[in-house]
Amino acid sequence: MKFHLTPGILALLMIINAVHAAPVVSYFPNKNIGKLLADKFDLASIRSSFGPRRSPTLRTLSDFGMKPSKTTDNALVFESPGDWLYELTIVGRRDVNGDGIEDLEVCFIDRALNGGTYDTSQGLLITRYSAEGYAVALSYSLDDGVCENYAR
Repeated sequence: MKFHLTPGILALLMIINAVHAAPVVSYFPNKNIGKLLADKFDLASIRSSFGPRRSPTLRTLSDFGMKPSKTTDNALVFESPGDWLYELTIVGRRDVNGDGIEDLEVCFIDRALNGGTYDTSQGLLITRYSAEGYAVALSYSLDDGVCENYAR
């Protein structure tokens, strides 16, 4: 017996599948994500200029005593003219890796403004597994275009 999928049957199967899909859980707030990332983004989960200065008690931007120069619902900027620029811009919110937990697609810029040559930008997939836990970057390849410029 042969079975043919007509467009109507295919559409019905897609609707049934969508209805049965588990809801995505999110541990990120709808507003003030920049503030949360300043307080809860674990710098130990990425390579950055913070690496040599990090310790078990210095894990987040706030732990380093940094105060943002700009926070919005989708961006966090720390800029010290003549010193350094750190910027996290959220370019997407969705369950990227299909684990049922909302992720953030983030462009992270880490740039020396003191005459040095350190200048990187990288697309990060950031997730959070509980309301109390750190937000961490996962080893996951994001599509090109998450950041306008990649490391030079």
